[in-house]
Amino acid sequence: MTEQIIAELESAANIIMAPPNVVANEQRHAAECIFLEFRKTKSPYNICREILEKSQNHYVMFEAAEVIKSAIIREWAFLLDSDKISLRQYLFEYIITHETPPFVKERILQVIVIMVKRASIDDNGRERANLLREVESLIVNSEPQKKILGCNIITHLMQEYATTVKSTDVGLPWEVHFKAKKQFESTDLKRIFQFSIYLLTEVGKAGTPFPENMVVLIGHLLKILERVLTWGYVSPFLPKRLIGIYEAVYEADAAPGLKLPASWADYILNPDMVPLVFQIYWKVRDNEQLAHTALACLVQLATLSGKVMSHDESRLKYLHSYLVAFFNLISNVTIRSRESIGISNIVKKLIIFFISDIPKLPNDIRDTLLDEFTRLTCHFCEGGALEETQVDEEDRNFSDAFDGMMEAWMTILQEFGPAASDSSLFECAKRVFEKYVQSRLAPPEGSRGPQRDHDHGGDEPEESDRKLYRDQLQSIGSFGRAVSKTSMPLMFNLLESRTATLYNSFQEMRSRALTISEAAALDSLYEDLNWLVLIAGHVLCFDADGNETVMIPMEMIRMSSNSYNAGCTVEASLQALRLAENSTTMPADFEKCDAIVRIFFDIMKLCCVEEFAIRSGMKQFLSPELSSTIMWFFRRFCANYLMPVEHYYTELTPTILGCLGVNSEGARLIIGYVLKKIQTNLYYFQSEPQVLQDTVDCFCDLVNCRQKSIHIYDAPALRELLTVCESIEPGVMPQNVLRGMYRGFALCAECLAMEGETPEPLQIYMESVVGSLQRKFHSICTAEGGLASKTEDQSTRAVIVDLLEAFIGLAKGSQIFTSDIIFDFLAPILNEMPNFMSAFNNYHVIVQLILELFGQVAKYTLCYLPHTKSQRLYECALATVQTYTKCNMNRFTVESFAEETTFQDLGLVLDVLTFILSKDCIDLCTSNDEEITVTAADVSLFGLSFIMPLMSMDLLKYPSLCLQYYRLLVLVNDIYPEKVSSLPQDLLQSLLKSIDIGLINFGSDIVQICLDFIQGMASYIFRHKLVNSLLYAAIRPFLKTLIDLTLSRQINSDLITSASTTIYTLICCYQEDYRALVETLLQMQSDPMVRERLAAAFNNLVIGVEWNCERLPKLKFRDNFDKFIANVHGFLLVK
Repeated sequence: MTEQIIAELESAANIIMAPPNVVANEQRHAAECIFLEFRKTKSPYNICREILEKSQNHYVMFEAAEVIKSAIIREWAFLLDSDKISLRQYLFEYIITHETPPFVKERILQVIVIMVKRASIDDNGRERANLLREVESLIVNSEPQKKILGCNIITHLMQEYATTVKSTDVGLPWEVHFKAKKQFESTDLKRIFQFSIYLLTEVGKAGTPFPENMVVLIGHLLKILERVLTWGYVSPFLPKRLIGIYEAVYEADAAPGLKLPASWADYILNPDMVPLVFQIYWKVRDNEQLAHTALACLVQLATLSGKVMSHDESRLKYLHSYLVAFFNLISNVTIRSRESIGISNIVKKLIIFFISDIPKLPNDIRDTLLDEFTRLTCHFCEGGALEETQVDEEDRNFSDAFDGMMEAWMTILQEFGPAASDSSLFECAKRVFEKYVQSRLAPPEGSRGPQRDHDHGGDEPEESDRKLYRDQLQSIGSFGRAVSKTSMPLMFNLLESRTATLYNSFQEMRSRALTISEAAALDSLYEDLNWLVLIAGHVLCFDADGNETVMIPMEMIRMSSNSYNAGCTVEASLQALRLAENSTTMPADFEKCDAIVRIFFDIMKLCCVEEFAIRSGMKQFLSPELSSTIMWFFRRFCANYLMPVEHYYTELTPTILGCLGVNSEGARLIIGYVLKKIQTNLYYFQSEPQVLQDTVDCFCDLVNCRQKSIHIYDAPALRELLTVCESIEPGVMPQNVLRGMYRGFALCAECLAMEGETPEPLQIYMESVVGSLQRKFHSICTAEGGLASKTEDQSTRAVIVDLLEAFIGLAKGSQIFTSDIIFDFLAPILNEMPNFMSAFNNYHVIVQLILELFGQVAKYTLCYLPHTKSQRLYECALATVQTYTKCNMNRFTVESFAEETTFQDLGLVLDVLTFILSKDCIDLCTSNDEEITVTAADVSLFGLSFIMPLMSMDLLKYPSLCLQYYRLLVLVNDIYPEKVSSLPQDLLQSLLKSIDIGLINFGSDIVQICLDFIQGMASYIFRHKLVNSLLYAAIRPFLKTLIDLTLSRQINSDLITSASTTIYTLICCYQEDYRALVETLLQMQSDPMVRERLAAAFNNLVIGVEWNCERLPKLKFRDNFDKFIANVHGFLLVK
């Protein structure tokens, strides 16, 4: 009989593994059915033993091991202890004595460790200790292949205990998994560590080179050691969700620090242990794979912390031992590219975990530390610069190592600083800063190599140096501020010499053409200048995170104060600002100019050179990247230094106040210079999107401060700038430029506004900004023949696009006191949008801009508008959405471009509805005494009724659109469940159909949203006792759906908790339905044992649970449900 079963399985396996052209689909399906039936075999242990002994078919052997695993999980509670031990011993002997394919061996090993883990829960680890004893004996006394097998068993055992939340499904609840893990790490993990150190000690005694079989064994030993050192120690007091996040981070190759309890002291603080691991690294350094693992172990040892290091003496002794071994390594070898990141990580970890102990070290060790870290940093900087000249973009080890070193230095500078008061630290910081500047400049002053060709063969724009090296530049800026005494003179001298060279080059070009070598030199010069401006900008200013207030760094204030005391004068600095636009004249007493002002002066000289080139007809020779970087510099400088808010600072120097302070001559000059530069860029760089984007960003940041914008409003250059924007030819500006400029004009209006009224200056100013736009728009609306006659006119469409961009900019510039007046200007335009949508519905650019206009008006103005004006916006928006729907309802196409366009359109429509809905969440209108007849939720639901027919499955496959759509549904439901419950039947069914689709067809984020929606609706039904309502009947099917999905494992394990609370809420509403579902599930089980176990599981699920929709019983049900799922998944398979 056994031979017949084996023959049948082998025949089926041959069919499954055969190429598609050899067997028919029916044959393959029949073969699959044979294996499906085989997997259902009860107590299959004897037949599986026969298969493992007799069959030579690897597929059948694998299936036999898989069936044993499933049966063990399913039948563990019913097996005799003697049978468990016998089976485990048989499998252990089998893998030792039989040659099997790796995938079969892996599965058998998994079965063994699952059995050991299950047994250890009942016997407190006795069976696991027996296994480890056998494995240790195998590794010590057997031939190389069996030694490696023993290492594999240890690795599998550790893997099984390592995680708890997503541990192998062995029919155990999470709490039991976690308890087993804590038991394992308190006993046998130390045993494994001690054993691996013992074996590695023997390796350390062996000579090199190692034989091949020993290399393999060392690799396994190092992996075991690495796994011990990267073990995730988790507090038992953390909730399951946080432990799951911790373990997910650990699995993502971000190992936690080595935080050990005091019981590890004898093992980890052994004085021979750290030198041993360094010795092993020395011996395996030439083997890339082994070296990587050994270096990872050294990195982890650099993170040692916890109660094992609670005494200062032990911490210092360990740190001293580690540093001596580390310095011995790095001072005697040249660091290779592949090991640079690991070395950098060691430095970073030492600084993170031992920063408070480093000052307590002997002076010679501390000085050696700073010197070696500086040498490493400079070495990695040089290596990174060399990597940038190579074709292989993947090989960026030195660059990444340099970034890691810079992270470590940031902590050193912060903890040991200020550098100016520590000569050793100052010299180290100076060396690093100067090395970085040198690496970014061309020879002879610099060491930058030839620039490689960045042509990637695609349409993706190359990322600018400013963004690519943002973190590096921020760090080097900190170095520059720490040594500003030397860094600032270095920067302005380099800027001035390079600017003079550039000016002379353009003078030369006026009389003759450049040679090839001169053209290359010009490109190199631009590269130098670009880096110098970037570095100077980062030294002067640090980046603000989010909405953090930008301020002048204290180091720069101290430097300015020292310069003032040393003889720098306000008048010399002002004189430099007055002559900043003069390309030839240098100010008198220039050496007495403050370094901050001098850097700005140097950047202005660069602008003068640009203007000289433009006037001389040589604009084509300018560098757009440098022009873009200059605007970035102005943006940062003005944000940090221009008109600083004095009460933010404990002190400001006379130079800063006299040259850059509020109402100062210097501040007015700078505003004029920057606004003039913005005009120049808008006029001459219309084909350079990045230059214009940085120009727009600079303008918007400049006016987005009331203290500055009131002075900008008074500047004649602002009116000139508005005139330039009005005179730009339609269609020539890149997207978002006009939008950004008009946003800036609107932001500037805030300085004229007052609460509760619209001052006359504000009205006049807004009319001057909007008047030209209104006239152009009116001329299109009143054109002879109507809008329909203009749809084919390309020039008219270009005007419309520019107008819509400008209107969107005005909307985005709305603020609390200007939203009313801006909406008054925009309202007549919004009224016309349904007509524009109808006329230009075939031009997707115009369609999308119209939809975006409504979205931005709703986003930026609606929360401040009174209800009468809000009502007006609702009406215009709904009319436009309805028009869009009518124009697109009967369109059907499979063209990817058309689908992409529809996806973008619907995303914008959902934006409009979501921003409108936010009115009911955040209403900041000061006059709330008006009667509300239509809520934002009414508008959003009405709008949804228009677009639901357009939301096809193909469109919902776009992740962002799908998420947007479902978020809007759950937001409406959260705010106004009563409005959802009172929807017409057809609309309610469409909405719930979307929820049903979301549960089954999309990812975890959408499923979570759908669960929230269902739970919200069920809670509303229960609280309001809507037993006979349409909504009650509509929500009912979700109870069966969710139970089926959880039992059949179609809901991600991360969402089981959310699913359980949703199921609880549904059971509160539909208790009779739940009882009927349970009864049906029990009747479906043909196996009496399974039926009995399932009935017991369902009974335990509801023990002690009240069905009142309150928090405590819901939490009780949630905990019961976790145990229920773990139990049922062990023996029940629902298809």
